[in-house]
Amino acid sequence: MNHDCLVKDLSFRMHHTMLPVADLDRSVAFYTRLLGMKLNDRHASEARKVEVGLLGYGQQASAPFLELIQDISEKAPAQVIPANIHIGIDTSDLRKLCAIMEKESVTFIRPLKQRSDGMGLSAWIRDPDGHEIELAERHPRT
Repeated sequence: MNHDCLVKDLSFRMHHTMLPVADLDRSVAFYTRLLGMKLNDRHASEARKVEVGLLGYGQQASAPFLELIQDISEKAPAQVIPANIHIGIDTSDLRKLCAIMEKESVTFIRPLKQRSDGMGLSAWIRDPDGHEIELAERHPRT
C-alpha cells in the first residue's frame, strides 16, 4: 500500500465543524455560557432555510470554529439525531468546569476522572441536542 503524501507542498488547517441543532438560541447559550465560546456571527439563509451560528475561541479567520445550524423550514424537526461523533475541548480547570456543569444539570456521559494516559483529567457531557463533548485538562509529562 502506497502512503506517499500527494499534497505535501500544500498547507492546511482545520476550519470548522458543523453540528445540527434544534434550537439555535438554546445551543448558543450553552456553548457561550458554559463553555466560554464567543458568538462570532449569526445569520439566516432563506435560500437554504437555515439559521447559522458561528462560535469559537478566537478569530474565525485563524482559529477553528463550531458552525451550529438550525433547520427553519416548514419540515424542521423538533429534535436532531446526534451523529456518532464528538468534539474535544480542553480547559485549564476541569474540576471547576464540571462543578458548574453539574450545577446547571448538564448530562454527563462519563464523570470526571483521571485520563487513561495519566496526563490530566477528562469528562464527557452531552450538549442540549445530545452531541457528545469530551472535556479535558491536559498535564504535560514531567
